Amino acid sequence: MSYEFYKILHLTGLILLFSGLVSLLTLKATGAAVEGTAKKFSFIAHGVGLFLVLLSGFGLLARLGLVSGLPNWIYAKIAIWLYFGASLALIKRKGQLGWMLYLPMLLIFIIAAYLAVNKPF
Repeated sequence: MSYEFYKILHLTGLILLFSGLVSLLTLKATGAAVEGTAKKFSFIAHGVGLFLVLLSGFGLLARLGLVSGLPNWIYAKIAIWLYFGASLALIKRKGQLGWMLYLPMLLIFIIAAYLAVNKPF
């Protein structure tokens, strides 16, 4: 598969990941019940998004020829992936905090984008 295919898959995963997180955060912040179709959508979008981000991320690494001897920015991206994986549980428990959870997620997303574009270390 081509580099461009993996990039599109990666971006699709990011959209799904954030759709799931933001929908759950919105429900929790407004005090709405997290159940039924809304809960199912949030959890499925988050899970499928995480899977696509991981799968396409390693596909991109393979296309860049970085399969062995990974640079440090890759480890930072994996830590960010783990953070976003755990953030669903954080939102489920403390979602009423709203912006206090959303802004750090946005900042970490920006850091991940910076690492992907600049590959600094």
